[in-house]
Order: sequence, then structure tokens, then C-alpha cells
Amino acid sequence: MADLPREILSVENLHVSALRGAPDRNGEILRGVSLVIEKGSMTGLVGESGSGKSMTARAVMRQLPLEVTIEAGRITLNGQNLLDLSAEEMRAIRGAQIAMVFQNSKTALHPMLSVERQMGEVARTHRGMKRRKRRALAREYLETCGIPDPDRVARAYPHELSGGMAQRVVIAMALMPRPQLLIADEPTTSLDATVQRQILELIRDLQQRLHLSVLMITHDLGIVAQFCDRAAVMNRGTVVEQGPRDRILTEPRAPYTRRLVAASRLEKLEENPR
Repeated sequence: MADLPREILSVENLHVSALRGAPDRNGEILRGVSLVIEKGSMTGLVGESGSGKSMTARAVMRQLPLEVTIEAGRITLNGQNLLDLSAEEMRAIRGAQIAMVFQNSKTALHPMLSVERQMGEVARTHRGMKRRKRRALAREYLETCGIPDPDRVARAYPHELSGGMAQRVVIAMALMPRPQLLIADEPTTSLDATVQRQILELIRDLQQRLHLSVLMITHDLGIVAQFCDRAAVMNRGTVVEQGPRDRILTEPRAPYTRRLVAASRLEKLEENPR
């Protein structure tokens, strides 16, 4: 009997270009990106701003800007090439099998709709539930995401929520369709340090409890060190190195990764001088 594949997502030799051209790389945004997300793992995709991390995630979701196009490559989810799917077929995958949490939770929520109504729409669209079951499911997922008063939060509107609470709501909405892969794109950027850690711990806890595969996009190597199992390093539109977290952090091979690790160690020394 053949071994089942360990990866849930495989990106192979992905090339993405801006139609209008970009002077630094002749229009190239992603240059031969290859990336593997193993089942049940939390993989950190790390690199400085502009390295292509978020564009890689948007290519996986097939939600690129109109002026950006995929030129070549494969993106396979459980062995199915997502680039072969029609727009309608991809809409069925998006949300149901792959979910994404963005940087700014407030912009991900409709300002004029209550939390319950927005979560109910997710349950209706992806799980076909009637109203009463939608309400119960919304509260269940709010509790799952560590919200102590789900009834109050369900009735609230986005402007009534703190940044951390809004991000918990967004995570709950992302998980309602029971996706296999969660992409978290800098999910703590706009939060203060204490809340950042709480959100990261929540995502790690959910990943383990729900057997999720998670792609954590970050510019902070410290987040990868604390929360991820595997790491992939991006620089100038390509993945320069990937593998188990400890190997990447202790035995970096690519020159850019070595510089990134050295800079992270220096920051720690500056934060904790003896």
C-alpha cells in the first residue's frame, strides 16, 4: 500500500507577475516559489516586508489583484491542482477547505452587521444551516476561540469590539466551515504585545485541538521560534530555504537566512542585556 502524502499544500515553481511591470524585477513579483505545508503542522513563512509572503498566500487563495497574474507553476491542495479549477470551483474550495485570517480584523468585518449575522451568513453559505442552528454554532465557535461572553459578543457590532476581540471573532468565522488549512497573514500586526501573544497562543491551541494545518505569515522570526513547527524563508520573491524550525534557526544554509537569524539574536540581546 502506497504511503499517503504528508503535505496538505504544495506550491511548485510559482511565477507571478504584475501586468504593468515592476522596475525592480521586470514585472516579476514571485520567482519560482516552492513551498510545502505538512498536514497537522504550523509553518511560519517569514521574511521582510515586500518579500512576497502575502502575495504567495493570495495566489494560493486565487485572490490576486486584477493587475497581477500567475504565469506558471502548480498549487496543489491534497493533490488537486487549484490552478486547474474554474472560478466557481475555486469559490467552493475557498473558505470551506482553505480559510484566511488577515492583518486588520476590523476591515474583515462588515461595520453595519452584527457579529451573529456575519457568522450566520458563513454557516448558511458553507454548511447550509437553518437560522436556529446558525445562532447556536456562532456561539459555539466564539467559545472555542476563547470569548467568555459569546451572547454579548454575538449581538455586538465590530466598532464595539476591541482589536483582540475582533480578531478572535474573525478566527471563529474562518473556522466555522471546518477548513483543513488556515492561512494567518500577520494576524497580530495591529495589536499590543500582550494581546498579540494571546492571539498567537489561541491559533496554536486551535491548530492542535482541531488538527489544523496552519501557514503563519510573519516578519518576526521570534514568532516562528515560539509557535511554529516548520519554517520557510522568503527573500525578493522566492523561498530561499525551508525545513524543520529548529534546523532553520540553528543551522541556516541560505545567506539571507543566516543574516535574518543573526539579526533576530541581536534583537534579543538588545532587549535582554545582562
